[in-house]
Amino acid sequence: MTKFDRFIYNKEMDEKQLALFKLCLAKDIGIARLENLLSVFETAENVLKSSKRELLSVEQIGEKTADSIISVSKSDAAQKEFEIAQRNKIQILLYTDAAYPEILKNYPDSPPLLYVKGSLLKEDFNSISIVGTRKPTHYGKTATEAFAAYFAQKNITIVSGLARGVDCIAHRAALNNNSRTIAVLGNGILVNYPPENAKLQAEISQKGALISEFPITFPPDKRNFPKRNRIIAALSKATLITEAALPSGTLITANICAGYGKDVFAVPGNVYGEFSQGTNYLIKNGAFPALSPREVYEQIFGGQTFERQSFAEQTFAPQNCGRQNFSEQSKRCPQIENRAENEVFKLISEYENGTGIDLISQKLSLAISDIAAILLKLEMDGLIKTLPGQVYVKRRD
Repeated sequence: MTKFDRFIYNKEMDEKQLALFKLCLAKDIGIARLENLLSVFETAENVLKSSKRELLSVEQIGEKTADSIISVSKSDAAQKEFEIAQRNKIQILLYTDAAYPEILKNYPDSPPLLYVKGSLLKEDFNSISIVGTRKPTHYGKTATEAFAAYFAQKNITIVSGLARGVDCIAHRAALNNNSRTIAVLGNGILVNYPPENAKLQAEISQKGALISEFPITFPPDKRNFPKRNRIIAALSKATLITEAALPSGTLITANICAGYGKDVFAVPGNVYGEFSQGTNYLIKNGAFPALSPREVYEQIFGGQTFERQSFAEQTFAPQNCGRQNFSEQSKRCPQIENRAENEVFKLISEYENGTGIDLISQKLSLAISDIAAILLKLEMDGLIKTLPGQVYVKRRD
C-alpha cells in the first residue's frame, strides 16, 4: 500500500482530520485563509467553535466566509461526504497530508483539499498539460493526437480538463499509448461531464487519476472552470495549447501558467482560422512555438537551454487582437461595468511601475484563477499590458 492509497482504507477520520475537513468545505476557504485562521486559533477544532465576531477579526475573513464556517461546523455534511468517498474508493487529501501533491503547495491559491479517484504516482508530476478548444478542426485534432502520443510514448503524464475537444483527444491519446493521464474536473468526481465522456472518465480513473476540489456530487458550472484551470497549470511542468479561439478559457490557462512562472507552448495555425487566432496570438506575445513534439519534449525535459525568453518573462500585451480599437477618450476614462474588473483596473492604476498577480489577490481577496480571467479581459480590451516578469501596468499609450 502506497501513501497515496491510505485514505481509501481508513474506516474513519479522527477528530482532528474531520474538523479540518469540515473547515475546508466552507466557501472561499483557500490555503491562505486557512493558514490565517489556524495561526489565530491554532487548531481546526478551535476555529469551528469560534463565534462570528471572533472569525471576523481574522485577516481576509469576511461575513460570507464566517457564516459558511459556522454553517459547516453545525452540519454533518463532512461525515456524509467522507462516507460517500469510502463507498466509491475516492481519496480525500487534505493539504496537510503527506499524500497531497507537493507541487501544489507552492501556490497560495491551491485548494486546501483534493478528491482523487485512481492513483497518483510520484512520476505523474513529470507531466505536461495539453488544453485547447472544444471544437477543434481536423488540423487541431491531428496536432493534439501527434503531440500527446509522442509524450505518452516518452512516459510523460498528460494532464488536461476532460472537456470536449482537445482535452478529450489528449486524454485518449495517452490511454491508447498505455501511458498515464490525469483529468482535473470542474465538477464532482461522481458527476459525468460532459455526459458522453462517462466511459473515458472511468478509464482515466483506472489508468491514471481524476482530481477535483469540488464535493463529490457537485454539478458542473462554467464559473468553476477557471478555478479548475489553475490546478491543471500547477500540476504540470509546462502547458501546450494546440488550438484556441480568441478570446477563450484556454488563454486564461495560459495566463495562469505564465503567472506561475511556467512555459507555455502553442501550435502555430492558419492565420485565417478562428481556432488558430488564440495560439498565434500567444506566440506573438512570447509563447514558444510548438513546431514538433520532439522539439517541445527536449526543451521541457531534455535540459536544453534556449536564448528565447519564456512566455512567463515576455510582455503579454495584445494589440487589437481582432477587436475594434478604443477611442483615445475611452482609454483615458474607461467605463468598466463589471465590479471585479473595475476593482482590479483601479488597483493596477495606483501602481505606476506595475504590480503582480499575488499582490492583486492579496489586496482584493480574489482567487488567482479569477484574477487571471479578469487580467486577460482587461488586456484584450486594451486597458492594461504586462511587462516582463508578469508585472501588470495601466496602458498609457
